[in-house]
This record gives sequence, C-alpha cells and structure tokens, in this order.
Amino acid sequence: MVKPITRQSSSLEGHSEAVLNVAFSPDSKILASASGDTTVRIWDIQTETPVNTCEGHKNWVLFLAWSPVAKILASGSMDNTIRLWNPQTGEAIGGPLRGHNKWITSLSWEPLHARSPSKYLASSSKDCTVKIWNVTNQTLEVSLSSHTASVTKVIWGGQGLIYSASEDRTIKVWQPDGQFVRELKGHGHWVNSLCLHTDYALRFVF
Repeated sequence: MVKPITRQSSSLEGHSEAVLNVAFSPDSKILASASGDTTVRIWDIQTETPVNTCEGHKNWVLFLAWSPVAKILASGSMDNTIRLWNPQTGEAIGGPLRGHNKWITSLSWEPLHARSPSKYLASSSKDCTVKIWNVTNQTLEVSLSSHTASVTKVIWGGQGLIYSASEDRTIKVWQPDGQFVRELKGHGHWVNSLCLHTDYALRFVF
C-alpha cells in the first residue's frame, strides 16, 4: 500500500539568506538551490544532505538551469553574470559569462534532441535583451535586442524556436541564429512567464 505524505520529511538547511530559486536535475536525484547569500548549493535528494556549495557570484543568485544531461548547472545573478558549474565537484567551469548590463532573469538550454550534449544556452535580462551563449568556448554568439523593456522569461522550444516574454507586454519568437520570427501581442500588462505545450515537440533519446 502507498500511504499519503501528510508531513514534512525534512528541512534542507545551509543558506544564510533567502532561497530564490530551486531546480531538480533531469534525473530528479539532485536538487540545486540559489540564494541571496550569493551561493548555489547542491543537495542529494536520496540522503537529504548537502553535496557541494558553489561560490563565485557577487550578488543574489536569481535563476538556475540544468543542462539536459545534468553535466552542467548554469546560474544567473544580480551581478549581471552567468556562471557554469560542475555539480559533481561544485567547481566553476571557466569564468563568468559577461555581456548583460543588468541582472539575469531567466536561463534556458538548447534541447537535447537538437544537439547532444547541448552546446548553447539562452539568457534573458533586465537589460531588455536575450543572449545566446556557446558554453563550449564560453563566448557570446547572438544578442537579441528587440524588446523595449525587461525580458522576464526565455524558453528554448523543442521545435527549435526561442520564445521571450517581456514587461513591454509582448512575446517574441526567434530563430537560434537571431532571426526574428514573429511578435505576439494582446496582453495589457507585463508578461511575467511562459509555458510551452510540448505535444509533437518531444523526442526520446535512448
């Protein structure tokens, strides 16, 4: 018999400031947390214990995104940078990715079925831009700058298009090479988040 969960199983303690974002690894065995204490922590869900603490950001860490095969964890911060981490060791992979001039609001990896391992990472920022990064050589590939207000969310869709939502009340659709596809209008206020319907856009990799 399966009994319902009616109580808290545990508390994961260690951050010294507010926890601002959490993200499970693709296999759901590891949890990453981002905090106002400028660190990223890696937790083992099976034992409910801390594994690693990733240190390097200079301001609040706002967003986390696992690469599709969980080899890299990306974090975006109010220090305007993106950092890449090895979740097994907690060590930084290379230096910070610099290019945004305001804080990072969202991150999204190139889907696994487009390329394995994923080579590109999209980021959105308060600076009104979306940027595409080559994580292999840690360079900025493309900057998308059509929005007129803060970009609140970016999603790299399974069919190859990139979607960005903004406080300018629009959603914009892009090709990964930076080509503008279309603009979706209709909201009367900020677009704060996006979610894609994934039917017909998923492929299983064995």
